[in-house]
Amino acid sequence: MSQLKDRLMADIKTAMKEKDQMKKGVINLLRAGLQNEELELKRELTEEEEIKIVQRELKQTKQSLEEAQKANREDIVEAEKAKVVIVESYLPKQMNVDEVKELIGTLGIAKDTPMGQAIGTVMKEVAGRAEGKTVSQAVKEYLQN
Repeated sequence: MSQLKDRLMADIKTAMKEKDQMKKGVINLLRAGLQNEELELKRELTEEEEIKIVQRELKQTKQSLEEAQKANREDIVEAEKAKVVIVESYLPKQMNVDEVKELIGTLGIAKDTPMGQAIGTVMKEVAGRAEGKTVSQAVKEYLQN
């Protein structure tokens, strides 16, 4: 069993003991996502694939948060913020725009490189450590300066 799955199992036991319904629900969601993907692929997931699934869940949760904010539903906003924190705890430390820009400098991406190509190169390098939105912003700023 992978490290992530082991951690999810340990955390769900803790959440059940502490009667933390929010954390238990989020962990069950993540476990189901991992399990469904494994069933679909008929094999164990790689660490990168697991991270992508957790990132997908984080992206969906953030979209729900944005929708709740637009609808002025404070009760949902608080719940979604709590979910975001829980899901983020299962991802590697995320890079910010400045860290991504530093990385771009070390990759030897020229200022005249097409943006799409530059984003593709950076995304391969940061796999799981930065969101696409962050990478896009960093590449845009890097190419403009």
